[in-house]
Amino acid sequence: MFQRSISAVQFLLGNAAAHHVKNSALPGKIGTKAARASMPLAHALRRLAIFEFLTVLGCALLSKILYLDVFLQSDASWLVYASVACGLAATLHITYEKTGLYDIERLAAPDVNFGKIISGLIVSLLIVLGILYAVKQSVVVSRGWILVWLVTMAVSIALVRAQSMRLIRRGIAKGRLQHRIAIIGTRDHAMEVAALIRQTEGLSSAVEAYGLQSETGDGFFVGGMSDLERAILADHYDRVIVAIPSSDVNRIRSVVKSLGSYTTELLLCTDLKTLAVGIAGARQIGGLRADVVHLLPESENSWLVKRLLDVLIASVSLVLLLPVFVLVALAIKFDTQGPVFFKQRRLGRNSTIFAIYKFRSMTVAEDGAEVVQAIKNDRRVTRVGRVLRAMSIDELPQFINVLLGQMSVVGPRPHAIAHDQAFEQQFDLFSRRRRVKPGITGWAQVKGFRGETKTPDDVRRRMEHDLFYIDHWSIWLDIEIIARTMFVFAKGAY
Repeated sequence: MFQRSISAVQFLLGNAAAHHVKNSALPGKIGTKAARASMPLAHALRRLAIFEFLTVLGCALLSKILYLDVFLQSDASWLVYASVACGLAATLHITYEKTGLYDIERLAAPDVNFGKIISGLIVSLLIVLGILYAVKQSVVVSRGWILVWLVTMAVSIALVRAQSMRLIRRGIAKGRLQHRIAIIGTRDHAMEVAALIRQTEGLSSAVEAYGLQSETGDGFFVGGMSDLERAILADHYDRVIVAIPSSDVNRIRSVVKSLGSYTTELLLCTDLKTLAVGIAGARQIGGLRADVVHLLPESENSWLVKRLLDVLIASVSLVLLLPVFVLVALAIKFDTQGPVFFKQRRLGRNSTIFAIYKFRSMTVAEDGAEVVQAIKNDRRVTRVGRVLRAMSIDELPQFINVLLGQMSVVGPRPHAIAHDQAFEQQFDLFSRRRRVKPGITGWAQVKGFRGETKTPDDVRRRMEHDLFYIDHWSIWLDIEIIARTMFVFAKGAY
């Protein structure tokens, strides 16, 4: 049984809720002063959207002043350019929304996705220009102004994004920005859900519990249903969780019906049993709930676009690199005896086995039950091999694997089969990396997790980056990774 002591409440809901237990609010008041001191994360997203809208409009007017009014000394109408700017600002907001650039997880991340930001801006501008052309109004807008506007917008929005993300991270770290979560339900269920949230999210979430009508006198709750509805109307919460036993069907239906008209995200938590596997949502099948273990990777939905990009890059690369291939082949042959190419079995998409191609850089060609990773100053590495590995040239033949459809230019790096099997024993989620084609480069590689995996933590961090890539794939992310690879290519491996 759960204890009803103030110390338990303080542990679960923090000092703000404990303060409320000691000094219960008057009827009609929502939450506590301490809890209201933090801002819901949704407010920060709205402010960012408004600021970006104003940035687009401001850059348009500034570009008009500098280019049209000052440079060309034109008397062009302000209304026309302001209208085009408002249209682009609205289109850009939709584009960023659809590409996930307003997801709080992405905004709270330490990396600014400049590639996706600029790509979204260019796509939005092309859409607006296409509309102007379709309605035969493109001639009223100066092409020089468009170019000046695009440059100023790209720089300004990138700076706005970078600064906003820095402020969001600082606000979360200092407790000024939090996931504001309300739980309504029975005491035992609400208390256990609150405890789990506190354990997993810590101070990044502010949790307040509301009771059903018969339980509102309990000091654990900050109010009842009517109080929660007023709090939702005042925009106090990012999320509301209904925590009622699954057997209490009538009360679940009543609460969901009462809260169904509000825009706040509503979640049901009616079963407190811990699942054996992680889930990614739920679906209804014939009236039954089915938890989703994982969805079809987005790259599989857009497989044609990704495949076309792979074929284009691999074909162009092999043609341009043909002289390099010839020189490397001659150098390997003159340096040591053995084949030019090194082949090793790897696990690809859906765990199919394929032979990966590399330029041979070592005196051994291990491909059995035990494969020893290369280490710094490894004696097995040849003289030419040391140069090839230092500049990552040994990886170039994998463009052949890309053309054969066994690999992609971007994806999780494949390991030797022996290593894959060992890593799967350590991490339950490791095999999920094979839901997509392996890549020549990947999100983990451009983030610094490449080369030897010395410790389980090295494997875990690489796996987490690979899974992030799979879950957040877009063609723009692929393009960004390819661009970033150019900067880390020369670092090589040993």
